[in-house]
Amino acid sequence: MKTPHNTPTNQKMLHTFHNGATLQKTTALELIKIPIWKGNRILDKGHVLEIQKAIGSNITHLDSGYFVVQYEELDAGNHLVLQSYIIDGQHRAAVLKEHFATTLCEPDFPVLMTVKRVLDEEEAISFFNTINKCKPQAWKIDPNLIVNKYIEALTKKFNGSKKHLLIRPGSTHRPYLSSDKLREALLLHVSSLKPSKEDVAQFVERVVKWNTNELGAVQMQLSLNDIPKKEIPILEKSIAAEFLLAFDTAYKWIPMCLG
Repeated sequence: MKTPHNTPTNQKMLHTFHNGATLQKTTALELIKIPIWKGNRILDKGHVLEIQKAIGSNITHLDSGYFVVQYEELDAGNHLVLQSYIIDGQHRAAVLKEHFATTLCEPDFPVLMTVKRVLDEEEAISFFNTINKCKPQAWKIDPNLIVNKYIEALTKKFNGSKKHLLIRPGSTHRPYLSSDKLREALLLHVSSLKPSKEDVAQFVERVVKWNTNELGAVQMQLSLNDIPKKEIPILEKSIAAEFLLAFDTAYKWIPMCLG
């Protein structure tokens, strides 16, 4: 596995927690190189301004409280790399970015971050939920938090024991489904997504049924030579994996299963 390109290069491990996360020391400039996790809340610019006003010129007060997740993704060369994402602390990181972008010759300083290695988006979302005590109404007003519920449930269902990940972080090749692409597709239908556990569970049940039915349908099409030749190798891999959610790149199954 290649060295990650977005993980601080000078971090120092200080402590390992019971949940496997580690407390690490890095620097502010290294921290802000890490991208924000896509499942995070929408950035609240008003909150960023509040933080800026509260700390004034004491930028070094933003030296802790950052949480980072790491998981394997494919890079542009189709090699597995360990990618890092800020999963909590994005508003403070935004203040740091603006500080270093608008001031000259400002010295770097040490910061602490908690880093958690996860396998997939379900584990990332679970970690996010443990460190964020969201108000009930937040699920209704932030699209990303609603979508997280659906991604978590779908990933848990189809990834099963985690030995064979059908829904994977970052870039993927079919038959595997990118959780990033899944997030983008679900956000297109966010007005139809209901946040209750029952609604999410019912959606997952309909997706499982759709996947089963579609497997039978495409096998019939394949036997009748009713599939474009260029799609046949991908379809055969999808059938072998018993997973067709990524085969149609338009993800038409999402609105079909929303009912």
